[in-house]
Amino acid sequence: MANDIEIISKVNRLKNKLFYPRLHDAFRSTICFFRDDEKKLVAPAGSGLFLKIHDSYYVATAAHVIAEHYNKTFVILDDKELVLGGRLVSSELPISGSRDDDKIDISILKLDTTSAKGLLTRFKPIELSEIQTDHNLNETSTYFSVGYPLTRTEKIWQKNEIKSIGHSYQTVPNINFNFDKFGFSNKSTIALEYDQLVTNAKNPHPHYSPDLTGISGSGIWYFTGINLKHLVGVTIERVNEVDFKCLIATKIDVVVKMIEEMN
Repeated sequence: MANDIEIISKVNRLKNKLFYPRLHDAFRSTICFFRDDEKKLVAPAGSGLFLKIHDSYYVATAAHVIAEHYNKTFVILDDKELVLGGRLVSSELPISGSRDDDKIDISILKLDTTSAKGLLTRFKPIELSEIQTDHNLNETSTYFSVGYPLTRTEKIWQKNEIKSIGHSYQTVPNINFNFDKFGFSNKSTIALEYDQLVTNAKNPHPHYSPDLTGISGSGIWYFTGINLKHLVGVTIERVNEVDFKCLIATKIDVVVKMIEEMN
């Protein structure tokens, strides 16, 4: 058993060496959104992706993160709160009128000049070369969810400061996911395994990852080759049933099409 644990530790140290630079780069393009809560205190509100398509800048996220809260949602840049401005387009609300029933659940904000300049002071935009449409899911390949769970964002004691700690979760596609049962389409949606159990170099024993509530709007990245990564989806929700414990993401193809239709 001790030898098995040491092997797991060595494998995880190797993974860290291989994956860390790409994960670090993915976090540079991932936004943590905030809103004032019922007590008028700053609280995390979800994640988003900073994109550059041709000569314009965009933020892509889950619609339930921003669509109905557009004027109340902001990004923290150093000590400044920036409410993002621009043209907002969201997936159509379902007949129920509830975002909870939106199975596409995507919002795209085409940023105005002021907002784009503000984000560029802290974030690195994802270029088209890092986006992969028509991606063929592979059960033997490496995928990561990269974002900011609510449980990893906290107020710094005795300081007027909010600290957000990103979290990455390595996973694989669930090829057998029952899309129809949960109201999704496999043409627009990706399902990825999420049992919350992880190992790492410091703790090689299987243990639970942080609660990923708040990860909505973050990216699903496909790692390939020695140092390549491609954005293939945007996380929108979690399915947590006995036979299906998955992260659900809308394919990046949907995002790209929405952006094309905005121009």
